[in-house]
Amino acid sequence: MVSRQTLVVTVFVLAALPVAYLVESATGQFTVSFLALLAVGVVAPSLVNDYLDGVEGGESGV
Repeated sequence: MVSRQTLVVTVFVLAALPVAYLVESATGQFTVSFLALLAVGVVAPSLVNDYLDGVEGGESGV
């Protein structure tokens, strides 16, 4: 069985690729698309997992 954390990371990483492509198409700048890739593929799943860990632990997550 796949853990929740692995599932969250997988979904965000798979979503990061089309988001980066769309940002590249819209802006024409690789740097902005690379930052979008990092934000969606690395930062967002970390924040979501931290929040969900807090909720599961009975904390507010804030």
